[in-house]
Amino acid sequence: MNVRTRISGRLVAAALAGSLAAAVFPGIASAQAVTVKVGGQPLYLNPGPIERSGRVFVPLRSIFERLGSTVVYTNGTINATRRQTTVTLHIGSTQAVVDGQPQILDVAPFIVGATTYVPLRFVAQSFGAVVGYDAATRIVAIRPPAGGGYPVYPPQPPPRPYPPPYPPGNPAQLRGQEPPPGAVVSNRFATISAEFTRQVRPNTIRVWLDGNDVTYRSNPSGYGFSYRPPAPLNFGGHEVRVSGTDVNGIGFTRSWSFTIGGGPQPGPVQLRAQRPEPGTRLADRFALIAADFTREVNPGSVTVRLDGNNITNRSGVSSTGFSYKPPAPLEFGEHTVRVTGRGAGGADFDRSWSFSIIRSMPPVPAPGMRLTITQPAPNAPVGQTFVVSGNTVGNASVTVTAGATPSDTGQFRGTTTAGPLGNFRITVTLNSGLGQQSVTVRVVATNPNNQRTAETTLQLRLR
Repeated sequence: MNVRTRISGRLVAAALAGSLAAAVFPGIASAQAVTVKVGGQPLYLNPGPIERSGRVFVPLRSIFERLGSTVVYTNGTINATRRQTTVTLHIGSTQAVVDGQPQILDVAPFIVGATTYVPLRFVAQSFGAVVGYDAATRIVAIRPPAGGGYPVYPPQPPPRPYPPPYPPGNPAQLRGQEPPPGAVVSNRFATISAEFTRQVRPNTIRVWLDGNDVTYRSNPSGYGFSYRPPAPLNFGGHEVRVSGTDVNGIGFTRSWSFTIGGGPQPGPVQLRAQRPEPGTRLADRFALIAADFTREVNPGSVTVRLDGNNITNRSGVSSTGFSYKPPAPLEFGEHTVRVTGRGAGGADFDRSWSFSIIRSMPPVPAPGMRLTITQPAPNAPVGQTFVVSGNTVGNASVTVTAGATPSDTGQFRGTTTAGPLGNFRITVTLNSGLGQQSVTVRVVATNPNNQRTAETTLQLRLR
């Protein structure tokens, strides 16, 4: 006997109760507008169906138990058994098994709050039944196969309207928050969830945890959301914020806080290993600006400012530090870096330090050495290829290097020998990076008689 002929008709009834609205009868816009009758009796679902990705999902446990099936849930695996038929499903997986035969779901089962939902199109296609649909009354009538043997229950009263009793016009509120507002919990993987007091448009829902958008991991529906942290939460305070629009078009924003306890008590966040070091005077106008935090922070709360300008979006920020590479040369003079945010324990911090960019002074040549650059002039505009010429001692060896910063010589390196009168000329061709606005050229002359050197550095603008 094949799978289709052995499956309980009542399981089919449970499946088609939610899925026919979106999958079998495309004219139905909402699963909640459909009335389902099994053997002539209305079948009520509470919580109601949820629509996601073009499929309708219904609560598995309530349906199976209503139809006389035994349901066992263990570590994300659902086993539903009735007579000789067994259906196995896995939360978050499209792999299923029906009477030992592997099957593929269109959409994986998921959990909202304490309720497990399954995509019913798969069940409707796998289990046989006779189904009729009246488009005028939006009634789905399910007639199980002969000999189905499903239990007969007295008619159920309609469920209490959900969500409750806020009058129309009031914005949606939250209820059933987990962890509860103000709670101190020790489970660092605690599920974060809440229900809405009125139906909400699922595609408008946004969920933030400590300023980080976790919507895509939160299984949002019209009635609530549920988020399971993929990594242990930090010790200390956490804030959950939810926003969206209800079915009447009224927007809302709600939040609550809880605490993960049991960890070390966080102290104030300080900065360490600042780069450049506080009070430093340096000539590198492209100096890396970075610092480490003495304690973990909430990355989404960190703001980095340089001389009052917000550079957070250009900075690499993590829970342990930040770094920023200037895209253009820093101005000469003093610069102040200010970092604000919130530590993992919820305490705010505000830290700053300063450094200075100075004009580089040419080294004093050794006795018996000289070096003069005649072309190009300091801060002159140049192209990708330009000429460096000057004068030094006769027959000196002249080395020219170029790079984006004074410490970088990777864009050009060349050597020439000055003439008897000390004149030299060398052509520089740069391999510059995208968006580079300046180049630093370093010229070093070495006296062949005594190995004494003289050097100079030019800061040039790229056209």
